[in-house]
Amino acid sequence: MRDITTLSLSRILYIKQRIIGILKSYKMKILKISVIIAVLVSSPFLFLIYDLASFDKSYLNRNVIYFNKTNLNSKKSKEFYSLIEKIYYKTIYKFSNNQKEYWGVDVQNRSLLEEYKIIKGQKSGFKEGMTLDEIKMPGKNWPRSHGNLNSVRFSNLKKINSQNIKNLKLAWTFSAEDGKKGIQANPVAKNGRVYFPTPGNFIVCLDGTNGKLIWKYKVKNGSHAAKRGLMLWKDKISGQEKIIFNNDDELIMLDADTGRPSRNFGKNGIVSTGSSPMTPVIIDDQIIIGTTRPAIESYNIKSGKIEWKYYLRKFDEGILNSSDFEGGNPWGGISADSKSKTVYLTTGNAHPYFVGVMRPGKNLYANSIIAFDLVKKDIKWYFQETCHDIWNFDIAAPPVLTTLTLNNKRVDVVVAFTKLGNTIILNRDNGQPIFDYRKRIAPASKLPGEKTCLYQPDLTTPEPFYKSEFNLEDITDVSKQENEFVKNLVKDFNYGFFPTHELNKPTLVKSLHGGATWTGASVNPKKNIAYVTSNNMPDLIEVYSSKDINKNFKVSTNGMKQKQLFDSKGYPGVKMPWGALTSIDLNKGKILWQVPLGNFEKLKHKKDTGTLNYGGATATAGDLVFASGTLDKKLRAFDSNTGEVLWTYELPYIGSAPPTIYEAKGEQYLMIPATGSWSLKNVYPDLVEYGDTFLAFKIKR
Repeated sequence: MRDITTLSLSRILYIKQRIIGILKSYKMKILKISVIIAVLVSSPFLFLIYDLASFDKSYLNRNVIYFNKTNLNSKKSKEFYSLIEKIYYKTIYKFSNNQKEYWGVDVQNRSLLEEYKIIKGQKSGFKEGMTLDEIKMPGKNWPRSHGNLNSVRFSNLKKINSQNIKNLKLAWTFSAEDGKKGIQANPVAKNGRVYFPTPGNFIVCLDGTNGKLIWKYKVKNGSHAAKRGLMLWKDKISGQEKIIFNNDDELIMLDADTGRPSRNFGKNGIVSTGSSPMTPVIIDDQIIIGTTRPAIESYNIKSGKIEWKYYLRKFDEGILNSSDFEGGNPWGGISADSKSKTVYLTTGNAHPYFVGVMRPGKNLYANSIIAFDLVKKDIKWYFQETCHDIWNFDIAAPPVLTTLTLNNKRVDVVVAFTKLGNTIILNRDNGQPIFDYRKRIAPASKLPGEKTCLYQPDLTTPEPFYKSEFNLEDITDVSKQENEFVKNLVKDFNYGFFPTHELNKPTLVKSLHGGATWTGASVNPKKNIAYVTSNNMPDLIEVYSSKDINKNFKVSTNGMKQKQLFDSKGYPGVKMPWGALTSIDLNKGKILWQVPLGNFEKLKHKKDTGTLNYGGATATAGDLVFASGTLDKKLRAFDSNTGEVLWTYELPYIGSAPPTIYEAKGEQYLMIPATGSWSLKNVYPDLVEYGDTFLAFKIKR
């Protein structure tokens, strides 16, 4: 029989070992559970960091590996990042009292500041500009949408003129028959052929004398081939003519004679790029585009290989900076000065449109005109129109390059026509205004956490072609009843000079459908007279708490709703004209004339009422300005000296892009896409129909 003491000791040792084993087992389990919990807790952060990261060695002004919220692809990571942003801004920025350090003064106490600030216009020290003989204008050919690299959209042809315009007749029509959609590209023409995109995402080539199809190319990816234009380029070595255009996030090159892709360019004629709607420019062996990254990008014209990218962001001055905002993209357009090797771009507004709480600061380079030096590969200068935009005052039109005569001195300038009704004229070399640029003290925001800029533009010269500020005297005078209806409607609204938003109280702004649209202006570079189309339509913007946010609007801490200000019968709630064509002397900054563009015939006014319009104008040396895009579907020819309507033609659908002027077999033609307007369809869904028709006109002998 075993000794009881020995047995007890053995049992004790056994129990001890079991306890140690159990503890070790649980320790491992606890450790595993802890690791799992740690991984689960940290995995969203790890995935977020991974999703934020991007690798790109082609940027000139970014690290090879960089982190940016615009890189986010996953819906979950976007939602998680948005949550982190909300927490940060609600706890740090929203309740920050350091407003004096932010703008240099207490942003809420603006009564102590001067009402106006003036940026003095440059009066001397100009470099010698181009002579009249050096200025090149589109003539027989129209090689790029908006005419040429300068984007003047002016023809020096005058076989169609103010004396024989009554004999202008339809020469041919072309129906794409591949879908119906508003086409915004201004067609190009060379050697008697015309080229343009169709609603079905084809690029077509027609005989410019009769509209007969020569070839068509199906753009397989995306749905916006040459959305805002295309251009022709001749290879000096091979002598071949090429057609080049953007298609969403692709850059495509085709043989202009056959429509076949250029095999040596990218992969069978296609290069992957950042998304871009604009017409490219070509300087030497570089194709330059602006993209929604946002960036300026350069591609080798022979191979399509990326040369470099430049990220369009700049840190603001102040303590709470944010260069990592969305938007501010150079979608409005691009022009180029081949002599100085400089490209000029206009940029859009920062996102979200109407709430800037989570994008503090000036939001550079949004709402700006930018000059980029292709030799130094750096921004030469920039000029911002609207600071920290919460109104949607993007610069939507391409900049125009021309040469003014100032005090008998030739000065190269860049001109931007804006939604604010401003004509901004800057010295092309240094970005200084030519005329005094006046700014006015702007209201402080009523929205929690929003810190608006102290001053906003309030120009007197050049004379604004449109009044962007809404006041009670602007209410419609169609009738006393309608005036009272609208007055009663707006009595509780915010309005005036750059009105700031307020929770659950509508704000009246004239930005979404006001001023100069993406079509911009046509400029006669010999006389330096501009012809700009514009709209006059206020919008109601309502900002509301994010708990009520409409999923269609992607804003961070606040949501918004919008609609137009109409009277009881559905007409704009402001005084006429509701659409206009304006002639501006750029040398003097003076308006020469302004006339209504378009008409609501049911109102039976003796004069045209003007309507919203998105077609644009094209002027010629024949003393004519052609304009369309109005709700009444008419193409009009105006006397460029007086604004008198000399000729009209009712199109099958609303004119959707500016007219193109070209010559073929000794005849001058005017061609226009008539396919309806997406922008007009949004406002007047029952009045606008999409189409697929392209028309050309010539003088009947």
